[in-house]
Amino acid sequence: MRGRPGLGEPTFAMDLLLSTHDTGYARPDGPTIAKVLASLDGGRHVLATLGTSDATYLQANGSVQTGFGLYLQEGSLARRFRTQDRALPLAWVTEAFQRYATGDLAWRDAVEWEQERIEVPPESWLNSWAAYIALLVGVSAAMWLLHTWLRGS
Repeated sequence: MRGRPGLGEPTFAMDLLLSTHDTGYARPDGPTIAKVLASLDGGRHVLATLGTSDATYLQANGSVQTGFGLYLQEGSLARRFRTQDRALPLAWVTEAFQRYATGDLAWRDAVEWEQERIEVPPESWLNSWAAYIALLVGVSAAMWLLHTWLRGS
């Protein structure tokens, strides 16, 4: 798929957080974005994320030496896309991040995107509130029976 993965709302700099594995920058400016992306070395630092939440963000994965792949998520896992090119140059990725930070989303049309399918397993009833209530009732009944048996002996 070429171009825009989705219609998504523009982001606003006041809501943005730029983060790596160990550092975060609230409302980053262009030079900060460029510095963070240039620091991705393929070793300990391989990921930079710019977004408004855990569900809406632009993410670069890779290194300056080998290039970057981008991930774009627009509100949910069902709207998660990645670039087909996994070796985008630093200069292009930096410009994309800086434009994303200003709400300019036209850069998305310059690359091929594919939707990333992430299977979310259904929740088991064992992790539900009903299971916890059933467990609580069962333990309470066992304690009552034990207490009754001990008093009757």
